[in-house]
Amino acid sequence: MTQAELKERIKSGNIGGAYLFVGDEDYLKKYYAGQIKNAVLSSGGLEIFCHSVFDGDEVALDDVREAISSAPMMADYKLVEWRYPDIETMSEGEKKKLEELAAFTKDYPYCALVITVSQDGLEAGTVKRPSKLAARLSKCFELVNFEKSTDAALVGWLKRHFDAEGVAVDTKTLHALIFRSGHVMQVLMGEVGKLCAYAKANSLAKITENEVNLVASATLECDAFALSGAISDKNREGAFVALMDMKMRRIESGAVLATLCRAFVELLTVAMLIEEGMSAQDIERTLKWNAYKIKLCISAARSWGVARLASATARLRELDALSKSGGISGFSPIETFICEYL
Repeated sequence: MTQAELKERIKSGNIGGAYLFVGDEDYLKKYYAGQIKNAVLSSGGLEIFCHSVFDGDEVALDDVREAISSAPMMADYKLVEWRYPDIETMSEGEKKKLEELAAFTKDYPYCALVITVSQDGLEAGTVKRPSKLAARLSKCFELVNFEKSTDAALVGWLKRHFDAEGVAVDTKTLHALIFRSGHVMQVLMGEVGKLCAYAKANSLAKITENEVNLVASATLECDAFALSGAISDKNREGAFVALMDMKMRRIESGAVLATLCRAFVELLTVAMLIEEGMSAQDIERTLKWNAYKIKLCISAARSWGVARLASATARLRELDALSKSGGISGFSPIETFICEYL
């Protein structure tokens, strides 16, 4: 079942059945579980008799069966939720019982069974290429794979939330927010709230990249890119300030080094594509990266050049390998690298 089909099913009101929500995007799983809950439960004060919730792995299937089979009180439907079982580690016998539970639910068309699984709880694969277990379970469940959203989908989704708050924002700024705070919708929702609160407190009609960089929380990848950006700008002071900020937030030095290595590999890739004569649009189509990130990478890559980026990347790879083998530790190797290349 696709997300669009699920949306139409909820809209139709004919929502009985066994649903299995899997994939990367926890925000959408919670959202659609909430939509089913709103469709099933009335506001007549009897919701407690029409909604059963089970959590985790230590759940007796007999209890779930009993909840499914008991009739709703003063309502057409009832909702049974099982949140975050670890299906991936279930024995074969337990998986068969899970399949039997889906078949059992079909005998009670007034019940909507919604099982929500974390990303680690079931390796689902993709919609087009589901994992073996996901494909198997989709034969008995209405399985919906909530894959990680694309940048284009996130931009539209974020724009709707800013519009609902009455705060203007353009596409360029939304790409900057995604680059800074990542692709996890639950995290982005928090950042939207912070930015809208900041805009209203300061009587701002529009959010720009300046507010994003001032207010929104940065991911480790973004921090490492800021560090590499300071290095590329030959800004030794800025590089040490960025590094000090990462230290104060207790980010592990090994993670910083690995992510910094990745950032320089990306800069080298862009520099090589520029050298081949590709335009910014060509590079964006080829790499399928965030447009804002492409813009920053092109600027930094031109500043460095292929030869120096190749040298810096090779050095960072050496340091990364040494840190993983126990040959070096702490932030000193990163500080030495900054001094060597600025």
